[in-house]
Amino acid sequence: MHVLATALNDKIKNTSIYEMLSDYGKRMYVPKGIIVQGAEAKKKANKYNATIGIALENKKPMYIPSMKAQFASTLDASEIFPYAAMGGVTALRETWKAEMVKKNPLLEGKLFSIPIVCSGLTNALSLTASLFLDKDDVVVMPSMYWENYDLILTEQRQAKVHLFDNFKGSSFNVEGLDKAISDTKENKVLVLLNFPNNPTGYTPTNSESDAIAAVLKRHADNGKKIVVVCDDAYFGLFFEEDVCRQSLFAKLCDASENLLAIKCDGSTKEEMVWGFRVAFISYAFKGCTQESLDVLMQKTMGAIRGSLSNCSMSAQNILLHGMQDEHYHYYKKQGVDKIGKRYFALKNALIKHQGETCLVPYPFNSGYFMSFYTACDAEDLRLLLLDKYGVGTIRLSDHLLRLAFSSVDLENIEDLVDTVYKAAGELA
Repeated sequence: MHVLATALNDKIKNTSIYEMLSDYGKRMYVPKGIIVQGAEAKKKANKYNATIGIALENKKPMYIPSMKAQFASTLDASEIFPYAAMGGVTALRETWKAEMVKKNPLLEGKLFSIPIVCSGLTNALSLTASLFLDKDDVVVMPSMYWENYDLILTEQRQAKVHLFDNFKGSSFNVEGLDKAISDTKENKVLVLLNFPNNPTGYTPTNSESDAIAAVLKRHADNGKKIVVVCDDAYFGLFFEEDVCRQSLFAKLCDASENLLAIKCDGSTKEEMVWGFRVAFISYAFKGCTQESLDVLMQKTMGAIRGSLSNCSMSAQNILLHGMQDEHYHYYKKQGVDKIGKRYFALKNALIKHQGETCLVPYPFNSGYFMSFYTACDAEDLRLLLLDKYGVGTIRLSDHLLRLAFSSVDLENIEDLVDTVYKAAGELA
């Protein structure tokens, strides 16, 4: 049991309330990670707040104008007030699927399910874990990951998590993934891959992506039952030419009869509507029929019915109308380009610090974030940056510090990097 859960339980162990908690209730806790550190930064980071996974401009959320315009127009009452269907608004599901094919040409002509609407990426991953993980089932994933995975996989489902290093040198650790799967004795393995990765901001290159797909296909063809969950929360935020710009889902959707590909994506980052909580789950596998996909969708909708019942009707329709606007793609590209400029500014700002051993950047090429290996204690560095310099960052482990360049304006990126190195130098 996690030490934070144990600490909470100790406070009520002598009461009848403790005896009333389920096993799951006893395992629950609030991580002292991103959310808590972000709240501290909100109070103290009066200079730069590089903690939150949101795109800001002049300290206000960026947005696609066609989305905001829906609040000035009048949706029909039938698009706002009724319950939405368990699977989501049909027109939105169809529109999202069509956009998936545009963004992933490898999906053209292939059979995969119409996306099912759920309440944000966390809910998508939680529903997927509920449907495909039993207690002590094995999950293979990179060692640097989003902290919410702990609550979803370990605490909720009590799965066994096998980690492998994200990188081998400056490349994605394909050999580590291969070995982690090979080392499992179980017949079924769930592989969770998040690209662009949170916290490192890394997406595999085209050749690395092909190699990952080949490894997964080989294990499936050899008889291992492989569930591959593609956490595509930051999909589309690609800045380098050699980055694979299609989801791994597109390469795996017909890879093997023993490999189920699941795509969890959403409007949160892709459409810059963080508070809408509209995400999607899609399924595919080699030899699938519409009937088998319908079964998976029915089971997913049952899980939604038993937890959320359904998702926000108004948020879905605002998203739908925003995506149907004739200027939607133009303004969306403008937003991605702004984040891209911050990315390149950050890469340039790091050049003058090459060779400094107090901080070593992990490879990054996409998304919202980048991370440092810190020679000092990362929590000491976070607190020094916050208390002395008014700069908010996220400490993820003893020697891992994350910066969200998405939430810092372009003209401040260089100073942010210099400040982080200055503080690290003081501790060194």
